[in-house]
Amino acid sequence: MAFSDKLKKFLETSVDASRDFLEKAADQAQVWGEMGKLKIEIIQLRSKAQNLASKVGMEVYNLLIEKQEPMIGASTPEIEPLLRELKEIDALIDEKEALYKSKGGKESDLDQGPQNQAP
Repeated sequence: MAFSDKLKKFLETSVDASRDFLEKAADQAQVWGEMGKLKIEIIQLRSKAQNLASKVGMEVYNLLIEKQEPMIGASTPEIEPLLRELKEIDALIDEKEALYKSKGGKESDLDQGPQNQAP
């Protein structure tokens, strides 16, 4: 095989390998972008759930102490909508966490607060 033929074959192989590498890198970058977006959504949903749980606690305190209601439960009108919303948020968090993990994310990545993450 002549030198020019070897060089041509080498360049063609290099171009193909570079193309494959760039395609894989682009796909991975897209996955990482999706994972980053999911992580932010999960953190926001967890924060919303935490705030809602605080509202439930404040409402329970209000009913028991302030209004001296003798009995309250999950079907109490002041609490029921908050609990329903909290349940919906929990289900959404579970769904987003499962999707995050299916893309290769780790649970430990989700447990870190924004203040503990490296840039």
